[in-house]
Amino acid sequence: MCLLNCNTKINKYKHLTYVERTMIETWYNQDHKSKMEIALLLHKSERTIRREINRGLVIVKDSLWRDVYEYSALIAQEKYEYGMTSKGPELKLDSDIKLVKHIEKEIKEEHKSPEVVSRELRQYGFNIDISGRTIRNAIKNGVVFEKIKQGKIIYKKEYKNKNKEHRVSKQVPAEKSIEYRPKEALLRTIYGYWEGDLVVGKQGTKTVLFTLTERMTRQEIIIKLPNKETATIAKALDKLERKYKSNFYKMFKSITFDNGVEFMGYKGLEKSCLRKKNRTTIYYAHPYCSGERGTNENNNRLIRRWIPKGVDMKNISTSFIKRIEDWINNYPRAMFDYRSSNMVLSEIQ
Repeated sequence: MCLLNCNTKINKYKHLTYVERTMIETWYNQDHKSKMEIALLLHKSERTIRREINRGLVIVKDSLWRDVYEYSALIAQEKYEYGMTSKGPELKLDSDIKLVKHIEKEIKEEHKSPEVVSRELRQYGFNIDISGRTIRNAIKNGVVFEKIKQGKIIYKKEYKNKNKEHRVSKQVPAEKSIEYRPKEALLRTIYGYWEGDLVVGKQGTKTVLFTLTERMTRQEIIIKLPNKETATIAKALDKLERKYKSNFYKMFKSITFDNGVEFMGYKGLEKSCLRKKNRTTIYYAHPYCSGERGTNENNNRLIRRWIPKGVDMKNISTSFIKRIEDWINNYPRAMFDYRSSNMVLSEIQ
């Protein structure tokens, strides 16, 4: 029996060694074993063995002086070593186990993106520069970071042609369309224009998270609600109005929602609980155009790093939600040169 069969652990994605090639030479040329049998003996795929044999095939003379094909371990090894000369330098991640463990911890436990982890490496004592894209590629390959799955941190981007002709929901007046929202909201030059949505929990449950995201600073507010009725959302805005008092009207110049039925009662959402005038102005994005509220959608994806889909929001404590809110507001952002929303907010106040 081959000594390789004594190994209990199968190492995947390992290149064949010269010793293994000599074994293939014996089994293929002398014992006439099939490619499948050789693959099982070496714990490799049949495709790997087939390509390896094709690489090392040479023409030799048999006893009758006829041309026959045999596998040469020496020739295959020489071709392998020559091919490795064009491989390029070894990845920085391959040779530093401590670095790999640190990146895994930051992404898996601290819920940071590869770009943020890359930016902060020197703060943690790593005298090295690795781009976020390099980390993402390593995660995608699934070799270096075995504990991180691609879907947990990398999201598929879809690029669609923007249709200039948008439909306006029949449930709201035309003047409530996002097209009538002040231009400074689109330019993100003035603080106070927010986007809102609900983050739902497990199917069949009622508890949701009411999220508000400020467009200029990406400031986040998260409120746990027992249901997604319009009256409940209005009460949440009442609570914010009483909390900020007169500052509320400066902070919340407008809020943009999608066309969900829970947001259709704009009069109740705009009505102030402290004064006669409306407390804010509600606008609605066009149907099927979530990109018009992309700021809030992106922050909601940050929430999903802590609360995956399918979780019952009723079991999430208020203190944990506050922790997520603080984490988002203190999260380094590439768009702000890796400053957080709180840092940007403190600069404009």
